[in-house]
Amino acid sequence: MRYLSYIAIAFFGLGTISAQNINDAVRYSDYSPFGTAGAVGVGSSIGAMGGDYSVIGINPAGIAEFRKSVFTFTPSINTQSSDGNFKDDTSLSTNRSRSSFLVDNISFVANGGNRNGKWQTSNWAVGFSKLAEFSRDVKIEGATVGSITDRFVALANSSGLDDFEAGLADESQAIFQNENNIFQSDFLDGDVVTKDVFLDQRGSINELSFGWAGNYDNTLNIGISAGVPFVSYSETKTYKENFQDNDFSNNLEYVETLNTSGAGINFKLGLQYRAIPQVRIGAAIHSPTWYTLNDDYASTMSYQYSSNDESGGGSAQSPDGSFKYGYVSPWKAVGSIGSVYKIGVLKGFVNADIEYLDYKNNEFDFTKHSTDPIEGTNTQEVNGEIDESLGSSTNLRLGTELAYESLRFRVGYSLSSSPYTNDDETSSSWSTGLGFRGEGFFVDIGYRKRNITEGYNAYTVPDAEERDGLAIIDTDFGKVVATIGFTF
Repeated sequence: MRYLSYIAIAFFGLGTISAQNINDAVRYSDYSPFGTAGAVGVGSSIGAMGGDYSVIGINPAGIAEFRKSVFTFTPSINTQSSDGNFKDDTSLSTNRSRSSFLVDNISFVANGGNRNGKWQTSNWAVGFSKLAEFSRDVKIEGATVGSITDRFVALANSSGLDDFEAGLADESQAIFQNENNIFQSDFLDGDVVTKDVFLDQRGSINELSFGWAGNYDNTLNIGISAGVPFVSYSETKTYKENFQDNDFSNNLEYVETLNTSGAGINFKLGLQYRAIPQVRIGAAIHSPTWYTLNDDYASTMSYQYSSNDESGGGSAQSPDGSFKYGYVSPWKAVGSIGSVYKIGVLKGFVNADIEYLDYKNNEFDFTKHSTDPIEGTNTQEVNGEIDESLGSSTNLRLGTELAYESLRFRVGYSLSSSPYTNDDETSSSWSTGLGFRGEGFFVDIGYRKRNITEGYNAYTVPDAEERDGLAIIDTDFGKVVATIGFTF
């Protein structure tokens, strides 16, 4: 169960919804290429084998294995099912699901033809692949001690009234000043408040890649590639709570919206070596990705209260916020070993990839497009939290393909360690697939399933973690992909 590490940091915003945090660093650096159905079927474990366009995102040297030019097109159907409940009230759990139709890959590999010298192939590749999919629909409900107004009160008393949280709470009368000019709310310590949280998350990372690879003397493959990833992420969080006790009742609704977009650039260098005809070894290094991102954000709040003596409330809306900044993801190293085999009429391969990246190398730069001196302090604070809370991660991918005449059978498995220093749990996924090879064309189908259990703070109260709105979200992701390819 992977939630311990998320308890302190998996919340939607720090101060305002636009604030960049550890969640963003993990979201934009923790991914693996989906690509073709053939790659999905073996769990994207093809680092030592190549011969599939998806290898350009793992070890570009594998592009050298193409002996013909190939065009591929890969659509997918993606499903998501989530259950969420507050940690202090597990009596309610609501399942929400979503499905979507996407395009995961379009690619073209140009084979340079057979050569008379030592260089046997010289291939060029260009294409698009999906690296990450963020779509999720979640509902969390329950009744726990405390209110989100505890957060607004703490912010107002420590930092004043901002435009996106405490200021809206004051304008809508969710918080108010007492005779001592201290902000407070209508709640007392120990009040049990009914809460509902709706999360609508959408978006993806798609990468446009360009690469070259060549085979030298049927022994060594060398490949390089450049990638241009495009980020598109949106989240709408609707938080509702209501309370009723004898002669007093109230209702609050707080809605935050965030849209993040941007692009980056990265480079990859890979080698593959045939130690003996049956055994292949691969190694690749991925540069950091240098991103420029932009956040557009806003929030609204409404509050109504009623008692025997009076009633009131109001609504408020923030201005539209926008912030442009720089972000650098970690570098990555990939080692691979694989073997081809033949047993009678059957032939195939097995492959293992091990991937290392250090999440401490995530780095934000809020001063890149801003001259505000406070952004230098914010940059140091967020990067300091990354150094303190994130560590290195080692991920393992295993895959095998078995071929009988024109048919292909595939199975894959992956195991990932947590990027958080205080979490030693792991997550896994499994996949399977089928393929058919015809004259001048091929068709592949792949399926991947993974589960993630995580902690989520609906809100946090500064300097009072015991009053945070902690919830647990369990999500199942499913992906069905189909690739049609043409060789010529």
